[in-house]
Amino acid sequence: MALLSSFNEDRPVSYFRGYPIYCATILTIAYGIGILLTALFRESSGVVGLFLFLPSRSILQGQIWQIFTYTFVNLPSFFTLFSLLFLYIAAVEVEKYIGRARFLTLYSILILTPVIALTAWMFLTRDSYPFYGDYAVSVGFFISFCTLYPGLQWLGFLSLRWLGVISYAIGALMYLGQRDWAGLLVLTLVCAAAFAYIRSLQSGFDLPSIPNPLAALKRPRLRVVPKPNNRPAPSADFRTGDSNEIDRLLEKISKHGLSSLSPKERDALERARAKLLEKDQK
Repeated sequence: MALLSSFNEDRPVSYFRGYPIYCATILTIAYGIGILLTALFRESSGVVGLFLFLPSRSILQGQIWQIFTYTFVNLPSFFTLFSLLFLYIAAVEVEKYIGRARFLTLYSILILTPVIALTAWMFLTRDSYPFYGDYAVSVGFFISFCTLYPGLQWLGFLSLRWLGVISYAIGALMYLGQRDWAGLLVLTLVCAAAFAYIRSLQSGFDLPSIPNPLAALKRPRLRVVPKPNNRPAPSADFRTGDSNEIDRLLEKISKHGLSSLSPKERDALERARAKLLEKDQK
């Protein structure tokens, strides 16, 4: 039930000519610009290297901006357009489901997981490996998408649950064949972090939010209290106490996503969530 609290954050950041713009849309555009810049400055001596993550340089020598820039360094290839499309579809669906704030939290986890893993690897083995690209982010959003919709069928016969497991197995075999133990460690930790974060939201656990010191300035000084009897009674088909109806709506979300709900159905789930919060407070 924890994911129900993100209903007010599943809407786009803005619209462009009627087309919804999500945080995932902005990230995809940023990755496209990163690919273009990488191609333009690839032959320039040392320019691209300033944005790669290398633990011995980024951590020990204080070039900490590389922690946030390495993911945008991507070499163009024949499959660049497909990789961006794949990233966009998975990221947008995840953002629609868990909400904007939790989506950005997940993105931060996917960015920092390789950094922490490779830094620990450097201290343990004395080996420092350069790392760049959107591979970890794409894998993390894909695993998150498979975790949110495990029963969704791909090509009509393979559920996303098993598609995620098979994809990880193929990636692990690739690193094992190359004896790239650091790459295998990063892949494993990224998949585990994405899966664990989504499952923690589904089970009711959430990471503590960072307090915003400017939040008090945004609150209105005057509060308008509506008349108690002006609110229409809820429809008989969507009463909060109807557990069977709520279960049906949750099943609909798991199969078709949050966007498939009508406004009346969203109101019903929001009332159910409010009633559960009141019981917990009592």
